[in-house]
Amino acid sequence: MINLISILLILILNPNYFETGDKLLKNLQAKFAKVEDLSAEFKQSINGKATIAGKFFYKREDRLRIELKNSILISNGSTNWNYNLKENKVIISNSEENNASPLSLRKIVYDYPEECTITSETDNGEEVLVFTPNKNSSIGYSVVKMWISKENLINRILMKDKADNLIQIDFSKYKLNQKISDSKFNFTPAEGSKVIDLR
Repeated sequence: MINLISILLILILNPNYFETGDKLLKNLQAKFAKVEDLSAEFKQSINGKATIAGKFFYKREDRLRIELKNSILISNGSTNWNYNLKENKVIISNSEENNASPLSLRKIVYDYPEECTITSETDNGEEVLVFTPNKNSSIGYSVVKMWISKENLINRILMKDKADNLIQIDFSKYKLNQKISDSKFNFTPAEGSKVIDLR
């Protein structure tokens, strides 16, 4: 009963409560539609403990490159390469739509909303876009939150998985539309590399 009263008060005092989430999403999608490519630095933590940090590159339609201290992850949208620098080993696999990386911006910005209830909240003055997956959603998270900057870029993504683990990714030092070469999103193993091809 208390929860119902709280919801009604929110709707009465802030009739734009649900519209704000839609507006934030539309602004984010409009910004993303103008982005041919981007790069950013990122830090990822799980349950508050830092795990990895590196550099992230994106190019339409869903080409990704993630550079970490000891490995490089590359996808041209159809093929993935996971290269371990220390071991000089690369694992090659097909990109699978259902197993997209949390850094798959296209999927988060365009596909997730189709399977979610969209709302918003504020956190220390920052707008936060909230996706709550529908009952029959194929998304592997119980909630996805995105902190949206005034430039309509994603400053932070917070995902709670089905085991209640919190995966947080913070982005900084964005650079947009640099005409990043397509070669950055393909990979040819060096001679002598150990290659494991799972395709």
